[in-house]
This record gives sequence, C-alpha cells and structure tokens, in this order.
Amino acid sequence: MQIPYDEKKFDSLMDDSGIDLVLANTRQNIRYLSGGYFFHFHERFTAFGESQYTPLVGVPKGKQDQSFYIGHQNESGQATEENLWFTNRINCQRVTSVSGENAAIAIKKLGLEKGTIAVEKDFLPSSALDTMRKELPDANFVEALYVLEELRAVKSDEEIELMRRITEADAEAIELGFQSGKGGTTTKEIAQTVERELTNRGVCFLWVFTSAGTKMLRAPSNKTWEIGEVLHLDAGGSENDYLTDVCRMGVRGEPSKQASDVYTSCLAIQDEVRSVIRKGEHYNTIYNLGEKLVEESGHGSYGSFIIHGVGLISHEQPRFGPDIERELESGMMISIETDIRHPEVGYVKLEDTVVVTDTGCEGLGDAGREFYTIIE
Repeated sequence: MQIPYDEKKFDSLMDDSGIDLVLANTRQNIRYLSGGYFFHFHERFTAFGESQYTPLVGVPKGKQDQSFYIGHQNESGQATEENLWFTNRINCQRVTSVSGENAAIAIKKLGLEKGTIAVEKDFLPSSALDTMRKELPDANFVEALYVLEELRAVKSDEEIELMRRITEADAEAIELGFQSGKGGTTTKEIAQTVERELTNRGVCFLWVFTSAGTKMLRAPSNKTWEIGEVLHLDAGGSENDYLTDVCRMGVRGEPSKQASDVYTSCLAIQDEVRSVIRKGEHYNTIYNLGEKLVEESGHGSYGSFIIHGVGLISHEQPRFGPDIERELESGMMISIETDIRHPEVGYVKLEDTVVVTDTGCEGLGDAGREFYTIIE
C-alpha cells in the first residue's frame, strides 16, 4: 500500500514548524495517516481496564517510509488483512505507558532522541507522555495540532464523495424525523427516528439537537411538538470518522407570517454567504459578510452566524475570523450556520455543508433547506 496522504506537503509543514517527527494518537489522525485503518474493537470506546487504548503513529520528516505504528497485539490480524502500510508495526500487551515506552524506542532507532517531537497534547494520555519524557530527556515535545490540521485541510475526491453521501443521508433522516412528528409526538421520539434513519443509511449516529416552540431547549425531551410551533433538527453522524452536520426546519400547521419572515431572513443569509465562497476568497471576507448580514436582517439582536471547517474533526481548518486574511483552497469543506432565536417564533436555524470549488461551492445534502417542512 502506498502512503495515503501528501508526503511533500507533510514534510514541508514539519520543516516550516521545526518538527522532526509527528506522533499522532487520536482516532481521527490515526485513520487519516493510515489510509482509513483503525482497530475495530475500539472504534466506539477507548477505556479498557485500568487504562485506555492508545495507538500511536510516528511519522519522521524526510523518512516517511520509516514511519511506525504502535497498537495492541489483538489487532495484528486486522492490520494484516487491511494491508496497513507501516512496515514497522509494534504490538503491545498493554495500551498507555507501554505505548510511550515503545514510541521512545522507535524514536531512538530513528536517531531522533534529541529531536523535536510533535504530539497531540490535548489528547495524549499524560502517562504516555511522562514515559516518553523520561526515556527521551533531551527531546523537545511540541503541539502537533497545526501540522495535522493543515495536512487534512484540503479534501481528496474520495473524501468529498464520502461526505457528500453521508450528508445526503443526514438530510434524508432529518426529513423523516419531521414526518414522524404527528400529534402528541415528543422531541425525544422525533430524535429517535432521526437516529434510526441515520443508522439505516449506514451512518453512525452521533447527536441530534431539537428545539420546538419558544422555549429554546436544544435537547431531546418530553416536550411535544404542537400545532403552530417551529422545530429545528440539527443532526450529526459519521462514517469512518468523517462527519456530517445538518440543520433543517419544520413547522406543524402553516407557519405564521412572522415565522415565515424569520425563516426567509435565515435562508437569505445562508444563500448570500454561499454565493461568495470560492477558491481564492479570503476567510475574513466571508466571516465579516455573514456577521454583517445577520446584523442587517432586522433580527440582529436575536441572531448569530457561525462558519467553520468540517471533516474528520468538527471545527477544523478552515478557521474563520474577522482578521484572518488567508485564502480558501479548492477541496476545503465548510459548515455554514445561521440561527435566529426569536422569542415569539422560536429557534430558527439552518446549517449547510459546502465544498469549495474553483468557481464557487457545491452544497452537500441540500434537501429540505428551501422551506419549512410542514406537518399537519
């Protein structure tokens, strides 16, 4: 199996940051660097006995063909079956401090015992890091977040197709959630429908926010969806850890004029922001436009605008802000959110996922965004 990511880009990122080796341990980055592999037994949980499952991938700058993988001895069969590309595979009986010991040994063999090692500080167990600090007293341990985010920032055609498929499935599941909301149905029951429909489409259910009526509670509950009330369903799931995140609106009975006006404003903001997204556009231009549109909508005191990258991580690159002048690249994946928490209407929200192209952007899972789903 060939190295499944852009080696030159990774080397350049490490070189620019003064990093000699990146040591990844999160499920998302293990999967990305391995080309999709993760030990199936721990895909949904990490705690085990007195510790937690802590696989490690070490990628040295300029010697990526000498990268190493540290995992549990029970996964050797799956790693072989899936043709895991790392030629140096190290199997452990235990899973935290022992991973750190083996990583230190592998790093010494690469001659990097005095090097700069980038680790995922917010996620690496302290016991593993303490062990490596003890075994590698002359090493400099720094944060790996920047280089790993940048490496993942532009999605491949295969990643885009996967996210297109699961985002469409998400929009379909939300629509069926609305359809299940007949008289007396609680938001908890509607959320269960969304979960079931995502699962039926091969997507691992992760969450669903619900908000019916004017209470603004964004959690499934025993609140029933009543005639005249708006309801938003904001649902997410994953496949191979790639995320989908969609929000759509419904109403029982015909929406009031005020509700229609709020929804129209929300949709108009989404559409105008999407119209300027393209390769070469600046992050701050898009962010500031969204903020301006919310303020000028007539609902500024109730509204907010959020825009962020999405992929293997929610709120990853591209990271938007009022002063960030970086340019978008084709293949970046973006989530756009506009919500208006109107005290007399309720929590009106749309969230769209788009992929940046040379000439604009492509909406993924756009079904149901143009109007309220009306349920009698």
